Amino acid sequence: TPARIRTALAAYQRSLTRLDSRVDRALRGDTAALSAEERAGFNVFVGKGKCATCHFLPLTNGTVPPMFQKSEVEVLGTPQKAVTAGAVVDPDLGRFRLSRAAPHKHAFRTPSLRNVALTAPYMHNGEYPTLESVVDFYNRGGGAGIGVRLENQTLPADRLNLTAGEQRQLVSFLRALTDTTGLNSATASAPVRR
Repeated sequence: TPARIRTALAAYQRSLTRLDSRVDRALRGDTAALSAEERAGFNVFVGKGKCATCHFLPLTNGTVPPMFQKSEVEVLGTPQKAVTAGAVVDPDLGRFRLSRAAPHKHAFRTPSLRNVALTAPYMHNGEYPTLESVVDFYNRGGGAGIGVRLENQTLPADRLNLTAGEQRQLVSFLRALTDTTGLNSATASAPVRR
């Protein structure tokens, strides 16, 4: 059946994830796997930064625990251009093109953050060139925080109020999610547009 085919493909894709980044080793008890800054970044990720409310651990994507079969979509208010004020939403309607459901306008699947340091540029339109610029976008409250007006933004519009140090810590943690054991050199160096 179509449902069984989707489940089989999803199971196969999950088998390609080795879960052997330094973060994974730390979660398995290797206390030396992460630096103090990376550990602090983990605390920002699951705490003040609210990242783990959409990027569910341990896979750091939008597949919902405990069965990891349903994948969430979110409306972030991603701008057409990476600006910090007066932004205009990217015209891509995302999931709405398939569902025709109004809440899905500008909605996109929550991607995995595994190997995120290797996949610049970021967001579905590739407007953010660095992890630092993505963290700044979220810290401002997503699209709403930079001027995008969407009634259906699912990302809370409140500023995170992360300090410069907390932002650096978060980026350090995200870089620690890199696990190249399953990648060949061509894949590791190729940019991925979202």
